Amino acid sequence: PGCSGLLSGGSGDLSEGASWSPRDPRTPRLLLAPSPCSPPAPFLLILVPSAPAHRERRLAVRDTWGGPWGESGTPPSRTVFVLGVPPSSSSSDTQRELLAEWRQHGDILQGDFGDTYANLTWKTLLLLRWARACCEGAAFLLKADDDVFVNAPAVATHLATWPAAPPRLYLGRVHWGVAPNRDPRSRHHVPAAIYGAARYPPYCSGTAYVLSRQAATAVLAAAPALPLALPEDVWVGVAAGRAGLAP
Repeated sequence: PGCSGLLSGGSGDLSEGASWSPRDPRTPRLLLAPSPCSPPAPFLLILVPSAPAHRERRLAVRDTWGGPWGESGTPPSRTVFVLGVPPSSSSSDTQRELLAEWRQHGDILQGDFGDTYANLTWKTLLLLRWARACCEGAAFLLKADDDVFVNAPAVATHLATWPAAPPRLYLGRVHWGVAPNRDPRSRHHVPAAIYGAARYPPYCSGTAYVLSRQAATAVLAAAPALPLALPEDVWVGVAAGRAGLAP
């Protein structure tokens, strides 16, 4: 149950009536994991999908928008990077480097799946489940790619002072009326067998988006029925839509 279940290979899902189990084939084994959040939990949990070879990008994030903030009065945050397994051609050396980086910074979450474009949704599923199981007290989650710059202190301050922030918040740059890519030559290809509708529901760009704790729980509750072959940001949007949540 909880974080210990996820870290030991179980689902780690804390929601009532959870549909995941330790035998769920979509529960990747964890190779590296950060320590669970200690009370008091961060107000903003920053979750950054990265790639094993992107060490310099992670260093840049730690040194800038994802690192400790010096502004007094800014809500506290924590940053976690989520990765898959490096390509076999460089796996042993890269994995040793990742282990050293994890020992130094303690902020890497690595699942036992190939780190490929096709597996981006695996990363999002893993980071959301780790957040739910191991940092459940965080009020908001900011998912942001490792090649963007986010004014995270401003985001946190805005969320903390927004009097009308809805409990189930899904916030970002919204894509409307996007049609699935049916071209089998494209890496964005989604066959009708995976998603048959002519249009996706509104969804936030995967570059960066915010989910409140309640919204993240709603997305996870809808996730088991959805194929991981959908594009990552579309997958979140479809799960949100099925949970009655609009961006």
